Amino acid sequence: MASAITCLYIEHVGEIRRFLARRLSCVEAAADLAHEVFIRYMAAEPASPIQNPRAFLFRIAGNLAIDHARGNPIKPGQWVDITECGDLASEYPSPERFAVARQELDRLRKAIEELPPKCREVFIRHKFDGVPQSRLAQEYQITLNAIEKHLVRALIHLRLRVMPA
Repeated sequence: MASAITCLYIEHVGEIRRFLARRLSCVEAAADLAHEVFIRYMAAEPASPIQNPRAFLFRIAGNLAIDHARGNPIKPGQWVDITECGDLASEYPSPERFAVARQELDRLRKAIEELPPKCREVFIRHKFDGVPQSRLAQEYQITLNAIEKHLVRALIHLRLRVMPA
């Protein structure tokens, strides 16, 4: 059975890290200090039992954040003016890229819908559901060669309809 401090750690370490990360603007420092919070909690010997351990943990975390900020002051060269960040590349796709991707997906969906019913079903089950060709052949009671022909027919149709000329 887990000790009380282990249960407390498991229950609250995530929110303590998030709290510290917001305060410090540094995930790495927050992770280090989160461990220190629990070390100080274990070292604390209050005169009476702690009524609200969560609140006590956050009090320790807040004090550690203040101590960390005092010990690591921000130097003038560390600040970046937000107006200077306008030309920085984003890791996320642009709205234009989302629009293009949505259009490509619509073309693909329409092209798949144009396939003959059995060909479409075999293609979807194989490509999207991951059903092996041999199992499809058994289920449809046709040869493996016939399944391959359905897949080739679907791929040729999709290439002609979706890929630009």
